[in-house]
Amino acid sequence: MHSTIKGEKKSRLEMAQEDGQPVELPDVVAFDHLPEAMMRLGPVKSTGMGERPADWPEIDAFARATGRIGSAWEAETLFDMCRVYMSERQDGGDPFRVAPVARG
Repeated sequence: MHSTIKGEKKSRLEMAQEDGQPVELPDVVAFDHLPEAMMRLGPVKSTGMGERPADWPEIDAFARATGRIGSAWEAETLFDMCRVYMSERQDGGDPFRVAPVARG
């Protein structure tokens, strides 16, 4: 939902909110700290010439500094989440792409 369709200035989320469309996100109650941790970490980093997903050094530093990530599986999951987030963000530029929350 954070992706921007090519040629548009607003993200898919902003357009949906302006149109009054309900934005339903998946229920992740047992692991709800991980999406919040990902957004606080910043899932996408600038390289100066483009973007890349957050990598192990940032995840490790984030885990140590905040205490939000306490196990190896959480760090691995956060690593994977950052990659999928960036992939979906890049692919979201296609106006015909179905948003992840709208997929069956």
